[in-house]
Amino acid sequence: MKQLTKYIIITFISYCLVGCINDTGNYTYLDANEVAPILLSGIDDNYSAITMEQLVIDPKMAGDESLYTYAWYTYPVNNTNVPYDTLGKGRKLDYKVTMLSGTYALIFKATSKENGTSVYKKSTLTVSSIFGIGYYINKYENGRTDIDFVDRYGVVNPNILKQINGEDLPGKPIRSAYEVNQYSYNVTNADGTVTRIAMKPALMVCTDEDLRIYHGENMQLLKKWNDAFIEIPAVKKPQGVWALTNGFVLLNNNAVSFVNNNGANVGQFGYPYPNDNMKINPNIAIASGSVLVFDDNAGEFAGYYVQKYAPLKDAVIKASPLTLGPVGTAYFTNCDLIYMGTQVYYATSAGRSYVIVRDRNTRVSYLWQIGINNIQYGYIYDYGAGGLVIPSTFGVLNAKVFALKGGASTALNTVIYYSTGDNKVHYYNPSNQTEKRDLITLPAGEEIVCIEQSYDYYYKVNSFAVLSNLNGNWILRTYDMVGSTPDVALPEKAIYHGTGIAKNFLYRHANTSLTY
Repeated sequence: MKQLTKYIIITFISYCLVGCINDTGNYTYLDANEVAPILLSGIDDNYSAITMEQLVIDPKMAGDESLYTYAWYTYPVNNTNVPYDTLGKGRKLDYKVTMLSGTYALIFKATSKENGTSVYKKSTLTVSSIFGIGYYINKYENGRTDIDFVDRYGVVNPNILKQINGEDLPGKPIRSAYEVNQYSYNVTNADGTVTRIAMKPALMVCTDEDLRIYHGENMQLLKKWNDAFIEIPAVKKPQGVWALTNGFVLLNNNAVSFVNNNGANVGQFGYPYPNDNMKINPNIAIASGSVLVFDDNAGEFAGYYVQKYAPLKDAVIKASPLTLGPVGTAYFTNCDLIYMGTQVYYATSAGRSYVIVRDRNTRVSYLWQIGINNIQYGYIYDYGAGGLVIPSTFGVLNAKVFALKGGASTALNTVIYYSTGDNKVHYYNPSNQTEKRDLITLPAGEEIVCIEQSYDYYYKVNSFAVLSNLNGNWILRTYDMVGSTPDVALPEKAIYHGTGIAKNFLYRHANTSLTY
């Protein structure tokens, strides 16, 4: 049997061999070099790019380059179902990178106009975000709001919202809020299916006429006003937006709304919480999921928690022995709010607010360090300031611009930086009831509009910045801190300029979760 099988195989091979030898058909073989385009050089196997920078690749083709059409496109290497993103239609790629951070396949294609044959070159492109480190300057110019971004290299990138999205925002800037990983949203695919994009960085920009939401890595517009709510508010009167460590909160038409990262309406602000006829001051203090507000009508505080659909009015006179019980009547009713701000420290907000109020009857001013993480349990409490009386001669009581020094979490560990809106920065130190005047003096004529001390223990961030306006242009100065003290090293470390009237700024550094 084995011999028979062997004989059949040998006979078959011999037949095929003879057939090939005897085949004298007339075939014409073309040189591949005469048919398909030939890429000579100019494209590497790997590229790295940073968003907002130009990616320039200049390949060389054999022969007459005008005989070909060209295309550059990308797709994520870990998700081939994503449609190709065309970057260019010319031989030379000159592209301002606006893609998300990640790894992409970068494809170059040249096609012959004569016979339709093509040559391909595949490279790996790694993209990182330029927007992870730098200063975001909220400014007003020509009746519109935009952002000038000072990147990690000290380059001022003007009007990034209009550059990237083709339009800026109407109205005057109020504030912006940035969180590194607390915004989710849904994307409807071409086939009608919905993909949830979970826990991404987001920048929310609020003006007195509008609110828009941008992706935090590439500044591409995600949502306009009409897309940002479960139900569009009947009155459009934005008053500010803030980042929490688990989402965002908006003040619109004197009512608080929280962004919804879960459920059918993911990525949208929920229904406005009742305000019980309060007039909510636009200065708000935030924690992980709690918000402390001030009612300008009654002159007292109230709290909101993301999962409780009601304000916690008079929270200071309820609950445990740690609460401000009797102080609720003595100091937190019929007061005027001078300052309220949350200390930013380590990788998240400390959950406490430094507050200065003035009694409307006695005109005496007090400092409180209020813990607001327990708003969800129905009360707020004092961390140690104890209603410290501030001398009436102190300049902090007349300040227009404020900032807190970040640091550890012990009581009264901070100072309050301030400016009266002129060209000088001072600070008030509640721990020893002193003030340091003229910490920084800018050139005459400049008006200080924003101060910030940026601090993060884990990422070793410790810097100071002052934003001012002069003759319709903004100026940002940055400073090093002197050790662990509240003083700054003079002169400034860097100075940046831009056009337009600045309102304020925020600073981002790497992946810190600093909230604003």
